[in-house]
Amino acid sequence: MTLIFDYDGTLHNTAHLYGCAFRKAYAMLVEEGYAVERDYRDEDVSHYLGVSAPDMWHQFMPQLPEPVMKRASAMIGQEMIDGVLSGQAILYDGIPETLDTLKAMNYRLVILSNCRHAYMEAHRKALGLDRWFTDYFCAEDYGFIPKEDIFPILRQRCPDDSYLMIGDRSSDFRVGTINGIPTIGCAYGFGTEEELAVCDFVIQTPPELPHFLRQ
Repeated sequence: MTLIFDYDGTLHNTAHLYGCAFRKAYAMLVEEGYAVERDYRDEDVSHYLGVSAPDMWHQFMPQLPEPVMKRASAMIGQEMIDGVLSGQAILYDGIPETLDTLKAMNYRLVILSNCRHAYMEAHRKALGLDRWFTDYFCAEDYGFIPKEDIFPILRQRCPDDSYLMIGDRSSDFRVGTINGIPTIGCAYGFGTEEELAVCDFVIQTPPELPHFLRQ
Protein backbone atom coordinates (compact mmCIF):
# COMPACT_ATOMS: atom_id res chain seq x y z
CA MET A 1 0.00 0.00 0.00
CA THR A 2 1.09 3.56 -0.75
CA LEU A 3 0.33 6.15 1.93
CA ILE A 4 -0.22 9.61 0.44
CA PHE A 5 0.35 12.45 2.89
CA ASP A 6 -0.69 16.04 2.69
CA TYR A 7 2.08 18.24 4.11
CA ASP A 8 1.03 21.45 5.88
CA GLY A 9 -1.42 20.65 8.67
CA THR A 10 -0.74 16.92 8.43
CA LEU A 11 3.02 16.60 8.91
CA HIS A 12 4.21 20.17 9.31
CA ASN A 13 2.76 22.62 11.86
CA THR A 14 2.74 25.67 9.62
CA ALA A 15 0.66 28.19 11.56
CA HIS A 16 3.32 30.54 12.97
CA LEU A 17 5.60 30.35 9.93
CA TYR A 18 2.71 31.21 7.63
CA GLY A 19 1.35 33.89 9.95
CA CYS A 20 4.65 35.78 9.99
CA ALA A 21 4.98 35.62 6.20
CA PHE A 22 1.36 36.66 5.69
CA ARG A 23 1.71 39.69 7.96
CA LYS A 24 4.78 40.91 6.08
CA ALA A 25 3.02 40.65 2.72
CA TYR A 26 -0.08 42.32 4.10
CA ALA A 27 2.02 45.19 5.48
CA MET A 28 3.35 45.73 1.96
CA LEU A 29 -0.22 45.89 0.62
CA VAL A 30 -1.16 48.43 3.30
CA GLU A 31 1.90 50.55 2.54
CA GLU A 32 1.04 50.58 -1.18
CA GLY A 33 -2.61 51.44 -0.55
CA TYR A 34 -4.16 48.13 -1.55
CA ALA A 35 -5.38 47.19 1.93
CA VAL A 36 -6.44 48.81 5.20
CA GLU A 37 -4.29 48.36 8.28
CA ARG A 38 -5.28 45.35 10.36
CA ASP A 39 -3.57 43.00 12.78
CA TYR A 40 -3.87 39.36 11.68
CA ARG A 41 -3.13 36.65 14.24
CA ASP A 42 -1.83 33.22 13.24
CA GLU A 43 -5.25 31.70 13.89
CA ASP A 44 -6.95 34.33 11.72
CA VAL A 45 -5.19 33.09 8.59
CA SER A 46 -4.61 29.41 9.36
CA HIS A 47 -7.72 28.40 7.38
CA TYR A 48 -5.80 29.34 4.22
CA LEU A 49 -3.24 26.63 4.93
CA GLY A 50 -3.64 23.70 2.59
CA VAL A 51 -5.16 25.97 -0.09
CA SER A 52 -3.14 26.64 -3.24
CA ALA A 53 -1.62 30.13 -3.48
CA PRO A 54 -3.85 31.29 -6.38
CA ASP A 55 -7.00 30.06 -4.62
CA MET A 56 -5.93 31.68 -1.34
CA TRP A 57 -5.56 35.14 -2.92
CA HIS A 58 -8.79 34.87 -4.89
CA GLN A 59 -10.58 34.03 -1.65
CA PHE A 60 -8.84 36.65 0.48
CA MET A 61 -8.59 39.69 -1.83
CA PRO A 62 -10.23 38.88 -5.19
CA GLN A 63 -10.19 42.55 -6.17
CA LEU A 64 -6.38 42.77 -5.94
CA PRO A 65 -4.70 43.40 -9.33
CA GLU A 66 -3.12 40.20 -10.64
CA PRO A 67 0.48 41.55 -10.73
CA VAL A 68 0.19 42.75 -7.13
CA MET A 69 -1.36 39.45 -6.10
CA LYS A 70 1.54 37.54 -7.64
CA ARG A 71 4.08 39.82 -5.94
CA ALA A 72 2.45 39.38 -2.52
CA SER A 73 2.18 35.63 -3.06
CA ALA A 74 5.86 35.43 -4.00
CA MET A 75 6.77 37.38 -0.86
CA ILE A 76 4.86 34.95 1.35
CA GLY A 77 6.48 32.01 -0.40
CA GLN A 78 10.00 33.39 -0.04
CA GLU A 79 9.47 34.40 3.59
CA MET A 80 8.31 30.88 4.41
CA ILE A 81 11.27 29.32 2.61
CA ASP A 82 13.65 31.63 4.49
CA GLY A 83 11.96 30.59 7.73
CA VAL A 84 12.38 26.91 6.90
CA LEU A 85 16.06 27.31 6.05
CA SER A 86 16.65 29.26 9.27
CA GLY A 87 15.33 26.37 11.35
CA GLN A 88 11.73 27.43 11.96
CA ALA A 89 10.06 24.41 10.33
CA ILE A 90 8.32 22.23 12.93
CA LEU A 91 6.94 18.75 12.42
CA TYR A 92 4.02 17.88 14.68
CA ASP A 93 4.85 16.01 17.87
CA GLY A 94 5.02 12.31 17.13
CA ILE A 95 5.44 12.65 13.36
CA PRO A 96 9.10 11.47 13.11
CA GLU A 97 8.39 8.41 15.23
CA THR A 98 5.19 7.68 13.33
CA LEU A 99 6.96 7.87 9.96
CA ASP A 100 9.77 5.63 11.24
CA THR A 101 7.16 3.06 12.25
CA LEU A 102 5.34 3.22 8.92
CA LYS A 103 8.60 2.74 7.00
CA ALA A 104 9.40 -0.26 9.19
CA MET A 105 5.95 -1.63 8.30
CA ASN A 106 7.03 -1.48 4.61
CA TYR A 107 4.56 1.13 3.45
CA ARG A 108 5.60 3.41 0.61
CA LEU A 109 5.23 7.06 1.70
CA VAL A 110 4.69 9.95 -0.71
CA ILE A 111 3.65 13.60 -0.31
CA LEU A 112 0.89 15.32 -2.28
CA SER A 113 0.74 19.02 -1.45
CA ASN A 114 -0.76 22.25 -2.76
CA CYS A 115 2.59 23.93 -2.12
CA ARG A 116 5.22 25.41 -4.43
CA HIS A 117 8.17 23.30 -5.58
CA ALA A 118 10.84 25.45 -3.89
CA TYR A 119 8.94 25.30 -0.60
CA MET A 120 8.95 21.51 -0.59
CA GLU A 121 12.61 21.38 -1.60
CA ALA A 122 13.48 23.62 1.37
CA HIS A 123 11.66 21.24 3.71
CA ARG A 124 13.32 18.19 2.19
CA LYS A 125 16.70 19.72 2.93
CA ALA A 126 15.94 21.22 6.34
CA LEU A 127 14.06 18.25 7.80
CA GLY A 128 15.63 15.34 5.95
CA LEU A 129 12.32 14.18 4.52
CA ASP A 130 13.97 11.79 2.06
CA ARG A 131 14.62 9.32 4.87
CA TRP A 132 10.87 8.63 4.80
CA PHE A 133 9.39 9.75 1.48
CA THR A 134 10.12 8.40 -1.99
CA ASP A 135 8.16 10.89 -4.11
CA TYR A 136 6.86 14.45 -3.87
CA PHE A 137 3.95 15.88 -5.85
CA CYS A 138 3.69 19.68 -5.57
CA ALA A 139 0.70 21.47 -7.10
CA GLU A 140 2.94 24.13 -8.66
CA ASP A 141 4.60 21.47 -10.81
CA TYR A 142 1.20 20.72 -12.37
CA GLY A 143 -0.08 24.27 -12.82
CA PHE A 144 -1.86 24.25 -9.45
CA ILE A 145 -4.53 21.85 -10.67
CA PRO A 146 -6.57 20.22 -7.85
CA LYS A 147 -5.04 17.35 -5.94
CA GLU A 148 -7.69 14.95 -7.19
CA ASP A 149 -6.44 15.62 -10.72
CA ILE A 150 -2.81 15.09 -9.71
CA PHE A 151 -3.61 11.68 -8.21
CA PRO A 152 -3.82 9.85 -11.58
CA ILE A 153 -0.29 11.13 -12.32
CA LEU A 154 0.83 9.91 -8.91
CA ARG A 155 -0.73 6.52 -9.56
CA GLN A 156 1.20 6.18 -12.83
CA ARG A 157 4.50 7.09 -11.18
CA CYS A 158 3.83 5.01 -8.04
CA PRO A 159 1.83 1.96 -9.18
CA ASP A 160 0.43 -0.07 -6.29
CA ASP A 161 -2.45 -2.34 -5.35
CA SER A 162 -3.97 0.18 -2.95
CA TYR A 163 -3.63 3.75 -1.70
CA LEU A 164 -4.62 5.71 1.39
CA MET A 165 -4.90 9.53 1.50
CA ILE A 166 -4.03 11.22 4.80
CA GLY A 167 -4.72 14.93 5.28
CA ASP A 168 -6.62 17.65 7.11
CA ARG A 169 -8.52 19.67 4.47
CA SER A 170 -11.36 19.06 2.06
CA SER A 171 -8.91 19.17 -0.87
CA ASP A 172 -7.30 16.02 0.56
CA PHE A 173 -10.57 14.17 1.02
CA ARG A 174 -11.71 14.97 -2.53
CA VAL A 175 -8.73 12.90 -3.70
CA GLY A 176 -10.40 9.90 -2.09
CA THR A 177 -13.98 10.74 -3.02
CA ILE A 178 -13.24 11.29 -6.71
CA ASN A 179 -10.64 8.54 -7.15
CA GLY A 180 -12.23 5.89 -4.97
CA ILE A 181 -9.56 5.53 -2.27
CA PRO A 182 -10.03 5.68 1.53
CA THR A 183 -9.13 8.81 3.46
CA ILE A 184 -7.93 9.54 6.99
CA GLY A 185 -8.50 12.99 8.48
CA CYS A 186 -6.08 14.55 10.95
CA ALA A 187 -8.10 16.38 13.61
CA TYR A 188 -4.96 18.11 14.93
CA GLY A 189 -4.53 20.02 11.62
CA PHE A 190 -6.33 23.03 10.17
CA GLY A 191 -9.52 21.46 8.82
CA THR A 192 -12.96 22.20 10.23
CA GLU A 193 -15.38 19.66 11.67
CA GLU A 194 -17.40 19.95 8.47
CA GLU A 195 -14.35 19.08 6.35
CA LEU A 196 -13.40 16.13 8.54
CA ALA A 197 -16.96 14.79 8.47
CA VAL A 198 -16.55 13.56 4.89
CA CYS A 199 -13.40 11.46 5.39
CA ASP A 200 -13.57 7.75 6.17
CA PHE A 201 -11.68 7.81 9.47
CA VAL A 202 -10.30 10.46 11.83
CA ILE A 203 -7.20 10.39 14.02
CA GLN A 204 -6.58 12.81 16.89
CA THR A 205 -2.78 12.42 17.06
CA PRO A 206 -0.09 11.15 14.62
CA PRO A 207 0.81 7.98 16.61
CA GLU A 208 -2.74 6.71 16.12
CA LEU A 209 -2.05 6.09 12.42
CA PRO A 210 0.18 2.97 12.74
CA HIS A 211 -2.24 1.51 15.30
CA PHE A 212 -5.14 2.09 12.92
CA LEU A 213 -3.30 0.43 10.01
CA ARG A 214 -2.40 -2.61 12.11
CA GLN A 215 -6.10 -3.12 12.81
